Amino acid sequence: MNFDYDSLSALAAVVREGSFEAASRALNVTQSAVSQRIKQLEDKVGTVLIIRGRPCVPTETGLQLCQHVEQVNLLQHELLDKMGTLAGSTRKSAATIRIAVNSDSLATWFPDVMKRAAKELNIRFEIIPDDQEYTEQALRSGEALAVVTVNSKPVTGCRRISLGAMEYMAIASPSFMDEYIKGKLTLTKLRTAPTITFDRKDTLPEQWMTLAFGESFTPNTHMVPSYEGYLLACVNGTGWGMMPTVTVQPFLDRGELIELVPGKRINISLHWQSSSQSSEILRLLSEVVAEETRTVLLPDTFRTE
Repeated sequence: MNFDYDSLSALAAVVREGSFEAASRALNVTQSAVSQRIKQLEDKVGTVLIIRGRPCVPTETGLQLCQHVEQVNLLQHELLDKMGTLAGSTRKSAATIRIAVNSDSLATWFPDVMKRAAKELNIRFEIIPDDQEYTEQALRSGEALAVVTVNSKPVTGCRRISLGAMEYMAIASPSFMDEYIKGKLTLTKLRTAPTITFDRKDTLPEQWMTLAFGESFTPNTHMVPSYEGYLLACVNGTGWGMMPTVTVQPFLDRGELIELVPGKRINISLHWQSSSQSSEILRLLSEVVAEETRTVLLPDTFRTE
């Protein structure tokens, strides 16, 4: 079966943008043209590829085609660069790769990956931020070609690299401790103390309470979906929260933050998953990710699947 790649690009755009209208703007064509291309593609394949809704989502077959077109776009980019080299051109265009990354990685080690990859591999990134427990959905949907995830089981058709563990500690400011804890920390006192969470997907406070006290509760929380805002809310005494050790250690050293229960820390294992059928660029990017995390994350068994 020969596919029309304009139709495949329209399919990928609808899935990525969430609607036919947004896809038409992204592709700079009419909404009618997008609808016609997808209708022709569905007629050729013989099945529905898009479940119309808010947002539009791909069927299983549609997902496979989205992943295919993203891989083809990257391979086409590499081919054009190689052809330019053979023709004597020294100019190479940058490849844009969509990657889903959790916010804590974005605020700590992933910018170093971006800097190296931009310089060494001529990559430009389109980052899709999400909780580490949910980034894998972007890989399954075809929205991203690679993700940082807590899921150790490789997605079908993908390659996994274990990166190591991000260590988190429960922290609060001295003023917070004076106002809400007043002496020895107990789970009862935490029940009336405000907590900082990133969003509704953030379960780290509950995980930590179970580790520290053997049980947990749904916290009284401020939701702050900004890494910098979250940290500042902890420093100024708004609430207690969970932050990566690598970030808050300088604040502890200066006495601006206090670890609630010394030594009781949560380790979240992170994995890199990327398409196993894609390009050389993606393979080299995976190597850069593995190298950069070795100096930031806690040691882990670096295995590839």
